[in-house]
Amino acid sequence: MTKARDLANIISGGLTADDIPALPASKITSGSLGADRIPDLPTSKITSGAFADARIPDLATSKITSGTFADARLASSNVTQHVDLTALSADNLTSGTVPSARLSLSASDVPDLATSKITSGTFADARISSSSVTAHVSATTNTTGTWTPTTSSGAWSVIEARYMRIGDVCICWANVNSTSQATSNSTDWVLGGLPFTAKNEGSYVGTGRGSWYASYDTFVYVIKNTTTAYVSSNESQDPHSTGRKKNSDAWWMHYASGNRYPQFTIMYSVA
Repeated sequence: MTKARDLANIISGGLTADDIPALPASKITSGSLGADRIPDLPTSKITSGAFADARIPDLATSKITSGTFADARLASSNVTQHVDLTALSADNLTSGTVPSARLSLSASDVPDLATSKITSGTFADARISSSSVTAHVSATTNTTGTWTPTTSSGAWSVIEARYMRIGDVCICWANVNSTSQATSNSTDWVLGGLPFTAKNEGSYVGTGRGSWYASYDTFVYVIKNTTTAYVSSNESQDPHSTGRKKNSDAWWMHYASGNRYPQFTIMYSVA
């Protein structure tokens, strides 16, 4: 068939499939191919655009090898199913703070602590033994007993004389019966025989009161570094000199014939 004849056939009857030769793809420059005209393609042929959801098959997790899922794509169960919260050690907690409500400790969970770790707060009394306190306190003298009061003039018998010492303080009291009249002169009348030597400081280290003949009250002043005391008429007189009682006072304050019963109480500092 000649080309002239072929052209005549095309003009008169149109082209048939057999009339169209095989064409390279470069000859298709417009229009759209039907879906059934497109052969199966390897994924390497898809280099742009985006697949519709329906075009993406289910994928094994092994196919996800890079990138990061958004938080919204992960369910909490996806995480907790792989975490054993009963097998955590302190080494697993490397930052942040555990709320107090999440902690439940028993005594065995608390290690032995050095006292230097306790830097605030106050222990309850029940947590401190008495030995923990007394170990740091000097021993305190606490004694009681009897003593023998004496007079610098005249004589008496002791009815009762007792003392109580607590630390450096001594309280003593006595009740006596006059048995011999005092000598009447201007020498200071002194009480003696205190159970402990008085502290050596100041002028006087203790005071007291005495009740003598006819309810005659006096004041007693303990002399430092001695076991003796002066007697003074009253608190308005100076016990250092003029206010001291003399033996002449003692002469009528206690004498044998009248069975006088002087009594006195003294408190003073002990050496």
